[in-house]
Amino acid sequence: MSNKGGGLGTTLVLAFVIVVLGVALGVGLARNGSLLPIVGPLLGEKPPRTRTGPVVVEGIQELDQLATVRWTESVPITRETGGDIVDRLFNGEKVLVIATGEVEAGVDLGAVGKDDVIVNGDTVTIDLPEPEILSASLHEEKTRVYDRDFSPLNIRPDDDLVEVARLQAVEKIRAAARENKILDTAEDNSEDSIRAFVTTLGFEEVRFR
Repeated sequence: MSNKGGGLGTTLVLAFVIVVLGVALGVGLARNGSLLPIVGPLLGEKPPRTRTGPVVVEGIQELDQLATVRWTESVPITRETGGDIVDRLFNGEKVLVIATGEVEAGVDLGAVGKDDVIVNGDTVTIDLPEPEILSASLHEEKTRVYDRDFSPLNIRPDDDLVEVARLQAVEKIRAAARENKILDTAEDNSEDSIRAFVTTLGFEEVRFR
């Protein structure tokens, strides 16, 4: 990306610093099935207005993947080996995994292009990408094998069975986040965050389409 000089460079740097401070102040974690925004209101005085659409696009793209909501949940997962009676006799195993994981959702602002931003005087109209789940993972320190049962003749633990249970836990937590409308919350929070950012460039109104 090419360097920009003078007041424009100062404007973008100041705006980005304000966004970083806003993110640091607005971080919240969801606990026990509740959604909290990660990015909060952005504070600070407005620098001189930058009226061009490309500058707004560039500033938004710099934010990259903007995670605006986080969902945390614990789930129990039970898995057991299949097969016929003989297989279960020699290789049978049942595991219970208690897994805690986290899902983050937001928008990929790197996908915003020049046609997605319209500047008209003091007003900016932005077409944001659709919200999406950006990541889903387990908290290793909070995820454990709670119980493990073996058939009478099985003496070899099946670690693959545990891994399958872990993967199933991630998908179950992801599904729970979707059912609790994490994407709707991500969209609302993304618009609030982008509106706060664009107004730091000197614009009075930000609309979304």
